[in-house]
Amino acid sequence: MRILIVGAGIAGLAAHRALSLRGFNPSLIERNAFAGAGGAGLFLPGNAVRAIGQLGLLDALLADSHPVTCQRFCDENGRLLNTVDTDDFWRDVAPCRSTKRSTLWGLLKGSMANDVVQYRQIVNAENDYGGCQVFFEDGEVAEYDLVIGADGVNSTIRDIAFPQAPSPVYVGNVCWRFLLPNVCGIEDWTVMLAANRSLLGKPVSSSELYVYADLSVPKKNVEYYSSSTKLEPLFADMAGPLSSALRHSIDADVHFGELVRLRMTTSHRNRVVLIGDAAHASPPSMAQGAGMALEDAIVLADELARTKDVVTALGRYEARREQRVDWVHRQGIVRDKMRRLPQPVRNALLRFAGTSLYNRAYRLLQEPI
Repeated sequence: MRILIVGAGIAGLAAHRALSLRGFNPSLIERNAFAGAGGAGLFLPGNAVRAIGQLGLLDALLADSHPVTCQRFCDENGRLLNTVDTDDFWRDVAPCRSTKRSTLWGLLKGSMANDVVQYRQIVNAENDYGGCQVFFEDGEVAEYDLVIGADGVNSTIRDIAFPQAPSPVYVGNVCWRFLLPNVCGIEDWTVMLAANRSLLGKPVSSSELYVYADLSVPKKNVEYYSSSTKLEPLFADMAGPLSSALRHSIDADVHFGELVRLRMTTSHRNRVVLIGDAAHASPPSMAQGAGMALEDAIVLADELARTKDVVTALGRYEARREQRVDWVHRQGIVRDKMRRLPQPVRNALLRFAGTSLYNRAYRLLQEPI
């Protein structure tokens, strides 16, 4: 089967790994020579770590990541509202871990030959029931039985093969992500929540801390913020264990972005299928960007291995993924709405029902994919 994977991020590399383990020999292209750099840190809940294990990379991940045994929720003054025992919740699935994005990317990339990724770009494609003809920037034209669009939220393949697809929608928040030495002494996943902003910190190694900060901003004002924005004044009214990290952000490599949501009515058309953020990007409320991409890759490879008919396999793939992807989107919206509740109501919910709310949000993801 002639398979082309477009995009060598987490989703694309995972798809290549999953397909290779099942005897396929897919081609993989990427337009960005620095695809493995940046992105700061990742929190990998148990379902994401389980998926990494299904790709045969669990031991490598455990050796180069940090355990997350609990998640601590604090108010804007750093007062503890609730602690969720993630070890207990995910006990029958896999342990939660945190790591650098570049580390996970490197584990996936290191599992394949050095010359697998070809750095080139697609300019067009003709996709019908019988196959997909791909036109490259260098003038080459090639035929494929299947094209997998794993090229992120701003997917070129989506624009080409799904011209009527919705565009990503801004959800009202901008964010900053960066890594720095663990100057706060934080030992586990810790978030501070205020009315229109939040600060999250989690160790990604014995000495490094990943910091995530977001702020509610009207779309018309987004242009006033960037990776060089001074963060300490924006979060000056927040105290607690993470406030000292903002003083060091000026020396960090800060990644700035707008938080968006994208959910397509279908992720496949003829011989093209979208996976990961190209099909279903969501804000990080559920920390499932990497997890959903890894699961997509495994399920798609499973279905392609079950039948020689590509169109049948894609239909089965979408049917298997629909419930979990929809669940993540719905639960993310619920969690974001809860954050915006009046402070007394939000704090009371987290203090007295935080663990049950967490269990409800993630229970479906405990089930096998």
